[in-house]
Amino acid sequence: MLDRPQPKTVTFEIAFNDWWRSQPGSFRESVTPSAVRACFRAGYTAGKRVSERRFVFRAGRMRITVWATGPMVAKAKAEMEADFRAAKKGWPKPKAGWQLQEER
Repeated sequence: MLDRPQPKTVTFEIAFNDWWRSQPGSFRESVTPSAVRACFRAGYTAGKRVSERRFVFRAGRMRITVWATGPMVAKAKAEMEADFRAAKKGWPKPKAGWQLQEER
């Protein structure tokens, strides 16, 4: 079984179900499934992006979350996401560019 080739990526559902089945019954009965799923998702997402950090920006009414290796890359990704969202809703891009404010 261990010498069988393992997939490089595992979907969230498979990883969560494998982990959940491995937990003792007393633990499973003591917590709500929705809370456990939310906590597992946070750890799973952060673990998949070990070399990246999460950045949150505010651009007007939009709240933009990106994963990047540094603040400059994050800002560039956030600007691209703001452009995409504005185009999708038919909003014009600001002439002075997006005023991105990093949220803490």
